[in-house]
Amino acid sequence: MQKPDFNFPPIFKKLKRGGPAIVLPKDSGAIIAYAGISKESLVIEAGAGTGFLTVALASVAKEVISYEMKKEFADLASANVRAVGLTNVTIKNKDVTLGIDEKDVDVVMLDMQHADKAVKIAFDVLKKDGCVVGYLPNVEQAKEFYLECQKQFKKVFMIETIVREYEVRDFGVRPAHWGLTHSAFLVFGRK
Repeated sequence: MQKPDFNFPPIFKKLKRGGPAIVLPKDSGAIIAYAGISKESLVIEAGAGTGFLTVALASVAKEVISYEMKKEFADLASANVRAVGLTNVTIKNKDVTLGIDEKDVDVVMLDMQHADKAVKIAFDVLKKDGCVVGYLPNVEQAKEFYLECQKQFKKVFMIETIVREYEVRDFGVRPAHWGLTHSAFLVFGRK
């Protein structure tokens, strides 16, 4: 069987992959929508990885500041941001669990191992009604993050996005054999 085509928009086809997993448009779209990211938003991201999510966020937000612990990932994300010509992104080679330098933040996006360790740090820098988001591949991580958010945030919810493509033929429309099922749990906390 052939690998699925993820139907990436042209901007994502310019990005290099390697190392960490990428955040697919089905998840980045949900993150942007549910977190309420707009052209006025200051977004802090922790865990730039390849920069796929960074690019999606920066295509919508006023400014994205990304914290990435691993230098090779920070370099890859920086190269991908430059490849698409975005100028509203700063990538810091820094561990977010040591603190976030910025204040009055609209959204803190945590795509990292042990994201629950950064929930209080995120809460402290968010504006009223600001949002923390966890991108969490495993249900155990999602549970820990959710429960930690409940200690701080007034509203917490968890979703998963699933995309199902269809084959359209002259006779018979049916689901395709491939689909994008689980990639991560998305947990949102509203301050």
